[in-house]
Formats: sequence, structure tokens, C-alpha cells
Amino acid sequence: MSLTVNNFGKEAPRFLYEHLSKGRNVLVDAPPGLGKTRAAAKVALKLVHDIGQRVVVIEPTKTLRSQVIGYMKEEDNDAEVHESKAWNDYHCPVIDMKADASLCSVRKESCREERQECGVLKDIDQTRETNLTVATFAKLLLSKGLFSDYNTVIIDESHGFENAETTFLQAYVLINKFDDVSNEVAEEYPELADRLKKLAIGLSQMREMLGDSSVLAPREIDAIREALGDEMLKNIFLQCVRAGKHPRYRALYTNISSLHYRMQNIYNNVFFFYEGGLYGRPRNMAVEISGFLKNKNVGLLSATVDEPLLHARLCGLDLRRFDQSCATILTDYPEIRRRNRLLIALTDAPNLSRSAPSEYGVSRQTANQILYSLLSKFVTRILVLFRGYNDHKDASAFLAQTEVGPRILNIEQGEDPDSIDYKIRQLRKRKKIVLSSASTRLWEGVDIPELRLVIIDALPYPGKDPLQAEYDFRAGYTTMVKKLKQGLGRIVRSDSDWGAAVIIDKRFDTHFDSLTPKLPWYMGEDFKRMPLESAMKELTNFIEKRVRE
Repeated sequence: MSLTVNNFGKEAPRFLYEHLSKGRNVLVDAPPGLGKTRAAAKVALKLVHDIGQRVVVIEPTKTLRSQVIGYMKEEDNDAEVHESKAWNDYHCPVIDMKADASLCSVRKESCREERQECGVLKDIDQTRETNLTVATFAKLLLSKGLFSDYNTVIIDESHGFENAETTFLQAYVLINKFDDVSNEVAEEYPELADRLKKLAIGLSQMREMLGDSSVLAPREIDAIREALGDEMLKNIFLQCVRAGKHPRYRALYTNISSLHYRMQNIYNNVFFFYEGGLYGRPRNMAVEISGFLKNKNVGLLSATVDEPLLHARLCGLDLRRFDQSCATILTDYPEIRRRNRLLIALTDAPNLSRSAPSEYGVSRQTANQILYSLLSKFVTRILVLFRGYNDHKDASAFLAQTEVGPRILNIEQGEDPDSIDYKIRQLRKRKKIVLSSASTRLWEGVDIPELRLVIIDALPYPGKDPLQAEYDFRAGYTTMVKKLKQGLGRIVRSDSDWGAAVIIDKRFDTHFDSLTPKLPWYMGEDFKRMPLESAMKELTNFIEKRVRE
């Protein structure tokens, strides 16, 4: 069976079913917007209905989790599908607010005995009993026991599953948020403001002594855990939730609580400072997930895989039930989509490498001016993607002082997931909005209809992994290329769609000949290299022509 872009909708579910129904692991890699998520929905229903398998489909985000359930209902409106959510997606009757993970861990059995009307308990029961469930990466990874009796796991957007512990399970709090929020609450809660300022000072001093990307020792973690576990922080958080006030403090406390929760088991997590924040993430997730997936049928659906066996290994698959015959990678691409997209690499933009800090400040200012030129010229639905927090913060502050500022919705690092989903919905609804973010959720997996322009600021090289003694340039390059592919894949998601992408970073043009062969679906061949002035004219002609059509 040979999959192509033309027969994908019909044959992809068959290809997946053929392997998963016979106890084989399988991989399908295809361009964004071709219908992989719909294929997952179809094959999941068929496995449940035809041979009685228990299937869980996992997605990277809440948005995609809901989307795949919608696809399943389109296929079979009577299908019994359970949407397994995060605990804090449910209302807690004990504290009359969103459920708190730390409280649920302590009280869930007591709540069951008390017969509390608790969504968390209902979710647990339904997940254990339902034959077809959809969940996020984080839910599966943090609650593997709930899914132990499922026969099949279908992992959508599996390229993000390779590093799920850093992308989806990493908790963090930015130190400057303490000072920002303390000023907001100072009048009503002076003691809280004072406590937040002291926390900021203490964390800043510790960061200066230890440096970025250095793993914290147990004694250092204990000191931080004691400070973050202050009862005053929690009590005022509860007051603010019940009164519906001080949303920024509530968001800050949610991050504090997540870190504090992880610090209860410091030997299964690693903690470190990085770019002005305190981070915590699982230590051995890859080992744990491989054990969980060992006896399960696993389907991987991706868009940026080069080596199937390596991808399967990084996702934790049992390679005894996976070989090249179980994998298919589509390299063809609909010709109409090539005609409907415009890809531009700027030749006179700055080099946005951070290897020379003394030069980077000037480069950042130049990049900000280019962003302003593009955003002020084109009043349409735009997505701006940044490499990391510092770049996003600097550009956001600059653009906020211009006339394009009111059009921009910034997704900040550490922002509440519900707030992020709200802003994504706003971008989908309104045509003249700019969404600006460094969040991985925006680089991959999100579908925004009629997205007309994607601007990629700097090449998305990752920061140094704190578990590595030195920066791994080869791994960093591989990660950057994967993320770049995903970012460029946000435009032209169907044959009737159209859009343009612009890369600012000079390094893309400088290394064009070595970079572009690694881009799939004729992206490298279709890129046009030109200075900003020519790019503005090319974009204007392209957009005006498409609008007229």
C-alpha cells in the first residue's frame, strides 16, 4: 500500500489499521494540513468497533484534544468518547474553585468516601472504563497508570513527543513576575507584596551564585521549596480566586504551586535557573515511557521525521515490533499548495545569533524595526514566532509603543493555558489580529484558518540543556530545523488556503545552501531571497492578488 498526498484521506486510516490491528507499531509522516488527525480519529473508531481494542489518542494541546473528538463525532455521532482532562480543568467542590493538583493528591480518596461531586474522580473512573479516550501528552505522561489497560496508543504530532518532558511537563516561574505582581497587589495585600519581593531577591541572589543551567542540589531545592510553600501565598490565592480579582497573581501562584508540587519529589525531577526563571522537569521520562509502551500497539503521526527508527526510539517504542515496513514518509506535496504560498528569506536582516552578546543588542533593535515594518504594512491575520522569552519580551516592549501595539495579542511565557486558548480563539475569529509568542504550542500543532502571514524572528535554536555539561551543537541544530519546519507549516493548511512566511534571521540566508535541503515539501526550492524593500513589494503583490481572487 503506497500513500500519496492524493490518496491520503482514504488510504492513511487503512495503513494505520493494517499494522495496529496486527500488533505492530506504525509511523506515518506527512505534510501539515493533509489530514493526519482525521486519520487518527477514523482508525481509533475502527479499532474499537471492529476488534474491541481500547484506544487512547493523545494530542499535544487542549485545542487539538477537542478537535480530534469533533472529528470522531463527525464520523460517528453516537460514538462513546471520553475527553480526559487535566485536574485543574475541573471544579473542586471542597474549595469551590478549580481543582488543585496538590490538594487532589491528598484528598481524592477522602472525596470518594464523602461522595463529592468531583469532576476529577469522574474523569479517573471514565478513563479506566471507557474504550476510547482522548488526552493530552501531559495527562498521559503524568497519569500512566490510568491508561495501563489500553491496547493501543495513537500519538498525534509525535515529533513533539520526543522531548515531551521539556515541552509539556516542564514547570517554571519567572523571577521578574514576583516584582511585577507585588506592585499590583501592594495596596490591598501589603504583606503579600513584601513576601513576593523577598522571594524575588532570594531567587535572584541564588541564581547569581549558581548561574544558569546548573542543576540545583537538594539543599538548595529544600530552601526554595520552603519559601514557595508559604501558607500566606496559598490563602491569598484562594481569596483572589473566590473574588475573581488579581488574575496575574493567580497565574503566578499556579506556576509557584506547580514547582512546589514537583519539589515534593526532588529525586525524580531536575531543577535549574535559566533566562531569568526557575525551572523544574522530570528526570527520566524517556525510560519511564518506554516501559509503559512496551506491550502496546503504538501509532505515530508526525510532520517532521527524517529517520523513522530514530524517531520511534526517541518516542519509547518497542522496536521489536517496528521496522521500515511499518513506516511511511510522504515527500510529495500538492502542487496547488506550492502556488498558494510565498516563502521569503531576508538578505539584509541582522544576524540574530546570541554568541556575541555585545553585538546582539544592535541586531535585536534592527529586527524589531523590521517587525514593525511588516506589521504596520500588512493588516491581516499574522503569527509572529520567537526563539525564546528574551527575544519576545524585547520585541513586545518595542512594538507596544507603536500604532500596531493594540492589534497584538502577546502569549507570555508561563501564561495560564486557558488564557492561551482564548487568544488563539481570538486570532481565529478576527482577521486583523497579530499573535506573538515564543510558546512551542504556537510553533507546532495549532491550526489557524486563513492565517495569511507567519514571521519567524530568529532561527529557533534551543538553550543549553542543564543535564548536559556542554552545549550539544548537533542536537541543537537538529531541534532548530524541526521547529523551523513546524513554524513554516503553519501556513497553507488546505488546497484552498494561501499565505506567506518571512524569516528575518540573516543566518538562514547565510547558510541557505546547507539549510534548505533539510526542509521538506519543496520549501527549500520555493524560498525567495531578497532585501526587505523587495520583500515588502513581493508580499504586497502576493496578498493583494489573493484577496482579489
